Amino acid sequence: MALTSYQFRNQPYWLGFTFAGQAFTISYRSTINPGNSLYIQISTGKDTITHVTNRTITSQAEQLGIKLIENPSFKAGNKQIPAINMDGRSKIQAATSFYSDASDVCGGIILEKSMIPRYAFYGGSPVESTLYERILQYDTNYILAITNEGCYPNSVVVNMAFYESGN
Repeated sequence: MALTSYQFRNQPYWLGFTFAGQAFTISYRSTINPGNSLYIQISTGKDTITHVTNRTITSQAEQLGIKLIENPSFKAGNKQIPAINMDGRSKIQAATSFYSDASDVCGGIILEKSMIPRYAFYGGSPVESTLYERILQYDTNYILAITNEGCYPNSVVVNMAFYESGN
């Protein structure tokens, strides 16, 4: 007889990883000048698949172009964005690492393109959708490129929730 839990039967699949200490969040805030980009380097672990369950990018006012690029050429960053375990009791560290200062990005496969409109003039939302899910392959580098397509410096906040598994 399998053990079941009535309390969690309708919860999202990834919630089990939270209780196992394998779910994490990252948060990063930056100001991007007009025409410039913020490149967040995402490097997955050697034997770990990273399941991104939510990604929220918030813009202060200007239009942002957003791309997720797989295996581009780039100069690696060294300013690490800490991945915080969602189970405060767990000592497990994320195998996936994030850096805020990658540069010289070129090539790679663009997996997705999106944008946040300049909401002050067009009535759009300053937040990219939180209904987001993507599975990142093991031992792979990705760049999350966020470009200020507006005329003024723009504050940006990136929040991401993810869990890791071996399959």
